[in-house]
Amino acid sequence: MSAFWNFRVILCEADGDNEALYQIHEVEYNLKGKAVNWSETSVAPYGGTLNELKEDVSRQQSAFEKPILKLKRKQRGYELVDVATGDDAFSEIPTGLVQE
Repeated sequence: MSAFWNFRVILCEADGDNEALYQIHEVEYNLKGKAVNWSETSVAPYGGTLNELKEDVSRQQSAFEKPILKLKRKQRGYELVDVATGDDAFSEIPTGLVQE
C-alpha cells in the first residue's frame, strides 16, 4: 500500500538498440518512505489553462532536487535504487503523514 508519491528522475538504462534515457516518473512510497511502485511510462505536464500547465511543470521540476533512480532486477521482480549508491530508493516522509 502506498502512503504518498512524488516525481522522480529515473534512468532507463540502454538495452539492445535502445539508448539510455532520463525520464520523470511518478513514484509511490510506503509509510516508511521506501519506493514501492512507479509509473510504467514517463509523465508529461498538462493543464486546462496556461497557468495550470506552468504549475504542473513546476511540480515536476521538484524531481531534479532528489537523487536519480534506476530499476534493478531482484530475485522477485524489480525495485528502484539510487543510481549513485545502489541503495533501495527512499524519500523523505512528508510532514504531517502519521505512521500507524
